[in-house]
Amino acid sequence: MSTDDVSVGALVRYPRTGTTGKVVRVEEIEGRQYAEIDTTGLYYQVDELISADRTAAPTERRERSLEDYIEEHRELQEQLEKVWEKGTDQSCDGGG
Repeated sequence: MSTDDVSVGALVRYPRTGTTGKVVRVEEIEGRQYAEIDTTGLYYQVDELISADRTAAPTERRERSLEDYIEEHRELQEQLEKVWEKGTDQSCDGGG
């Protein structure tokens, strides 16, 4: 977002974490614009925030059966086990 678009009360989202909230304060710190978000109390660089308009239509959710969910979970578990077997020697060395 441009610094002109961010003002107190604006609804914004920080896309890296999905944090959404209202801007409670805008400050310049060391030459950069930051906005404080009410939900976290943290400052975010204004140029990394995007508008989070709540009037947007909600995303569609598809319904699925319990059997479909279990099958998807089973397939994912099998994929993870294959990656684990191929990608590590399972020694769990921390190096520290």
